[in-house]
Amino acid sequence: MLPILSFVLPVYNERDNVENILREIETFHSEKMADRFDLEVLFVDDGSTDGSVQVIRSLAEKSDHVRAIFFSRNFGHQAAISAGYRYARGAAIVAMDSDMQHPVAIVEEMITRWQEGYDVVYAIRDSSQAGLFKSLCSRAFYRIFNLLSQTDILPGGADFRLVSRKVVNALNELPERCRFIRGLIPWLGFSSTKVTYTLRPRASGEPKYGFFKSLGLGITALTSFSVVPLRASLVLGALFMLVSVAYLAYSTIAWLAGGMLIRGWMSLIALIVLTQGMILIVFAIQAEYLAKIVLETKRRPEFVVSEVIGQAGANTYNSAPGFEIEEIPESRGDIAGSSEGESA
Repeated sequence: MLPILSFVLPVYNERDNVENILREIETFHSEKMADRFDLEVLFVDDGSTDGSVQVIRSLAEKSDHVRAIFFSRNFGHQAAISAGYRYARGAAIVAMDSDMQHPVAIVEEMITRWQEGYDVVYAIRDSSQAGLFKSLCSRAFYRIFNLLSQTDILPGGADFRLVSRKVVNALNELPERCRFIRGLIPWLGFSSTKVTYTLRPRASGEPKYGFFKSLGLGITALTSFSVVPLRASLVLGALFMLVSVAYLAYSTIAWLAGGMLIRGWMSLIALIVLTQGMILIVFAIQAEYLAKIVLETKRRPEFVVSEVIGQAGANTYNSAPGFEIEEIPESRGDIAGSSEGESA
């Protein structure tokens, strides 16, 4: 029995792309990997409303390689990847977007690196392709994250990667709900390497991750992997206390010397406004961490699966000895994402 190569494809309103990406994956497998791996293509529909569900159902009926997970509603890109990792049966699992921008051909090089002994192979996008604003925001995020966090992530890494079965098994054991998978995988500490690729133009449809969604993901990342913003509150408080003491000393000396303090009312008001603004920022940072604590303590699942279809692949694999994959439920109404049933 050949080991399984799994492709995890999150889908949100990609009706015009899912058939094309499946065809490209199957062609790649038949030409490059058929003698080395069985194939599993796992679509994770994240509450699509454009007809993607019907297209995926049709593909699952026609292809023995296809399995599909349907969420009960939209839970987000990170949740879709989590579900894919939870349900994938492969010895090696490749997560990639379903919008045709990630080239399937680069997976051959990723598999080569994996077979050399690496457990994680990151696909890094050529940074010269991004627009100026997006490039600046991306660089700023990675620099800030790596500065504040003890876990370093590769700039341009995104969620296009190959991971081994033991990485997925470890990832699935993590209990947290507010996930930033791009940071969780390097946090696990397995051996890793990278390959580079050229991002292709989107084949059809509109990008699903705009500026504000990216900003929200960035906030989740920072609050998940660093407490430096909280500790910065102490530094800011001490700094403004020193400024206040210094200004009070200046005012006292000026009054004793017979100076007219009324001339400083503008600077005093500015200082008060600035101080109040910083207080609000500190409160906002604390509120963000508090909100995350509330979400985690509720222990609600990261996603809810309404249905799983398709029988592609087997329930076991014969590579990576010493690791076993459990039987995956195939019935309607599965709730995934708990510490027992949650994917990373």
